[in-house]
Amino acid sequence: MPTIPMLPKQLRLLLLSFIAFFFLTSAAYSQMEALKALYERAVNAYDKQQYDQAIDLYQQIIKVAPTFAPAYNGLALANQAASGDEDKTIQYLKTAISYDPNLTQAYDNLGRIYYGRQDADQAEEYFKKALKLDPNLSSAQISLAWINLLIRSKPVTALKYFKMAEAASQDPKIYFGMGSAYFASNQRVEAMEMITKLHDLGQDDLASRLEKSMADNDQVNSDTGPDAATAGGNPASQPAGLGPLAPTPDKPTGMQARLRGKLSDY
Repeated sequence: MPTIPMLPKQLRLLLLSFIAFFFLTSAAYSQMEALKALYERAVNAYDKQQYDQAIDLYQQIIKVAPTFAPAYNGLALANQAASGDEDKTIQYLKTAISYDPNLTQAYDNLGRIYYGRQDADQAEEYFKKALKLDPNLSSAQISLAWINLLIRSKPVTALKYFKMAEAASQDPKIYFGMGSAYFASNQRVEAMEMITKLHDLGQDDLASRLEKSMADNDQVNSDTGPDAATAGGNPASQPAGLGPLAPTPDKPTGMQARLRGKLSDY
């Protein structure tokens, strides 16, 4: 029987390295797929308002991949939705950012929490960081618009952000905000155009609320500076459900949990 010659030592080492790399890569790929499936289960549980299950699944992910930032973001949202300790929610989000400084959603979600706490400075800081990472993030644009309109009394700055959001969204609440900002900056004709726009969109309730708001605040500050605000009214009183933190039945916190990018990025 013919003998098989021994491979040269250098070639044997190269072959062993290739085999080891192949198995390690396969194992890593299998783990990545398992984490991806676990993450999707956690997000789906959150979407179905099964918050305890979502928390458990996110914690399972973190045990396997302690630096997986989106899991901390998701854990924060589930904890918040389950009426958990809000300081813990903030800590989860900050942990997510520490592992991934480019995780836009975590900044946006922190901004929403601080807005809910009426901490405009912190909220604005995080919304701006989110917008710096994603200049087209409409949620941050709208949030900054409301902060400038309702808290800073800077309607012209608010209009800038509303118009940025309008470029990508036809959300009627944007037109409500724009109408309020136009009126607060003495641009009555433009404010009336927003009322017409809302009627055209079938948003008669929002149109009526804007009309009433304008009627109740009929004295406008004579200051025509870049950020003139109403004198007779109070633009800092938030219309119910129209600010940055606008919950919906499927997203009780108004926050975002979906994964952007690929698991391999983490």
